[in-house]
Amino acid sequence: MNALAIASPLYLKTRSILSSPLFWLSLALIALLFFGAMDSAHAADTTGGGGAGLPWEGPLDKLKKSISGPVAFVIALLGIIACGATLIWGGEVSEFTRRIIYVVLVVCLIVFANTLLTGALFSGATIPEGVTLTFPEVSGAVSNMISAGAGGQ
Repeated sequence: MNALAIASPLYLKTRSILSSPLFWLSLALIALLFFGAMDSAHAADTTGGGGAGLPWEGPLDKLKKSISGPVAFVIALLGIIACGATLIWGGEVSEFTRRIIYVVLVVCLIVFANTLLTGALFSGATIPEGVTLTFPEVSGAVSNMISAGAGGQ
């Protein structure tokens, strides 16, 4: 810094205020009062009957179903094969083209993994609508499975 800025009265006053612990303590107290006086806001669940859905929820749900369906699985698989073949046997490609191929490959891997993991590996039991199960029914079915040898001994 030059000598003119150090000798400036505004600079000296600002520096003395900012180096004062009383300034920072009062600033923290004001911030605490400000944030403490606010009423907390909570998000409402629109699917549980709490209100109408937002206008973009329908198209986003349709897009989510499109991305995780069987057609997306096949397209992602073909995209992985095409990107791999291009990177292996593509010859001389520019850096920009190689980066675009990497982006397409990552998107294909994400869609492929999403469809594979949610559709095949981590699907739970499906109970039809309108069917109620009681604990005695479930425990009886489990004991029948164990006695039949399907209990994994």
